[in-house]
Amino acid sequence: MSTDPRRIGVDTGHLGLGVAGYGMIGRLHTMNYRQIPFIYPEQLPVLDLRMICTSREESARAAQAEGGFVSAVTDPIELTRDPSVDVIDISLPNNLHRPLVEAALAAGKHVYCEKPLAGTIEDARAIKAAVDRTAVAGRARFGMVFQYRFFPAVMKAKEMIDDGRLGRIFTYRAEYLHTGYQSPDRPLSWRMKKDEGGSGALGDLGSHVIDLVRYLLGEFDTVQGHLETFVKERPVAKGSAEKGPVTVDDVAWFRARMADGAVGTVEASRFATGTLDDLRVWIYGEKGALHFDLMDASFLEWFDESRPAGLYGGERGWQRLQTVQYYSGAQAPPARAPIGWSRAHTENQYQFLRAVTEGRDPSPGIVDGLRAQLVMDAVERSADDGGRAVPVEKE
Repeated sequence: MSTDPRRIGVDTGHLGLGVAGYGMIGRLHTMNYRQIPFIYPEQLPVLDLRMICTSREESARAAQAEGGFVSAVTDPIELTRDPSVDVIDISLPNNLHRPLVEAALAAGKHVYCEKPLAGTIEDARAIKAAVDRTAVAGRARFGMVFQYRFFPAVMKAKEMIDDGRLGRIFTYRAEYLHTGYQSPDRPLSWRMKKDEGGSGALGDLGSHVIDLVRYLLGEFDTVQGHLETFVKERPVAKGSAEKGPVTVDDVAWFRARMADGAVGTVEASRFATGTLDDLRVWIYGEKGALHFDLMDASFLEWFDESRPAGLYGGERGWQRLQTVQYYSGAQAPPARAPIGWSRAHTENQYQFLRAVTEGRDPSPGIVDGLRAQLVMDAVERSADDGGRAVPVEKE
């Protein structure tokens, strides 16, 4: 075993990791790369933390020291030029995804990309084309961050739906609610600017819900969207009297019809006062119903329509299935332990690295990223046209 503290795992080869961006998500990904060998010992090559990139020299050096990276840079293209970097983790503002993905794939680097795929549908299609070119050459793999697929409760829900336990799906409701943007004194950031973020709550939160609905129920057919910006301008910096425009949505709602005829509603909000990280999904079918709540993610709620009714209620009622941390092959934490938010991120990263190691396309991958972006694009076009029903384009 290597004695280099930056090399984590067992010596069965190695994967050199480069991380672009060290905000909350880039930092979380780095922490998870260090944890993976403890959760899945001897399942992957050595994970070698080679290079970190942030926008400023000072923050890059601080991230290098904290994360245990070999080197630090301020230009993300440097990640593509280092021969020791095999995988590039992109945790940058959305408008910066496309140039780095294209450069990384052209250099033969595997890419792990944060959602949404891009800031615009044009950039998303260009990324898909770059991945397709790489697939023909067989040089590199592309994976997406849609971590909510990786809660055991969600995977159990998919298993039950696919097995026909709910029968025909009639309706669903899905929402991802955050708070913290209500104060007009909150300063502008890239997440509030269309030229950097592409969209607001729709892309930041709604992309997760869209992917979760797609994962569980299949493709979207048409949408009817509404976007709202409640605070039109904000201080350009904390405490500044100068203000700049907010050019993205604070809240997004849409109604949808799925390809199989099911209908549902989706809401994504940064203005849901009193919420925390409230991602919830309800699915109603002819034989039963399911409910997943991220704030209670150790359980999946299930209603079985076949249970008999009777005096005092019989045996009918919602059941709580104990999904906790039942992952295949995981050695830690114990499967019976309550699950936390970051564990799904860790699983998403592990499954991506496992696919790269085994030479297969990761899931979620480029098609999932593009199809989520196509739904977002349709919601925006519908909202711009007064909420009329708009078909979701095909890739």
